Amino acid sequence: MSGCGAVGRVTSGDPAHGKTLFQKSCASCHTLADAKTQGTIGPNLDDAFSSDKEQGFSEQTMADIVRGQIAYPEKPMPANIYRGQDARDVALYVAKCAGN
Repeated sequence: MSGCGAVGRVTSGDPAHGKTLFQKSCASCHTLADAKTQGTIGPNLDDAFSSDKEQGFSEQTMADIVRGQIAYPEKPMPANIYRGQDARDVALYVAKCAGN
């Protein structure tokens, strides 16, 4: 959970806008069924979050984790690929859709 809480809580966002941004800049690296992406460089986000959802992790917790990973990722992902509201939108989208 690197970066968890370091950029503040995700208290609002637009998941539809987050999906558009995800498909634009994240799809080539990450697999996410809802976005119809099959990237192989980064983690498969459905796999990464499915057990968390099964264990009852809140959407809030998952959005906060994703937001932290956007700011402080592991290589080769670039840091802050999105910032501000765009980053919150992507984080909320991933939290809502990953692992469903």
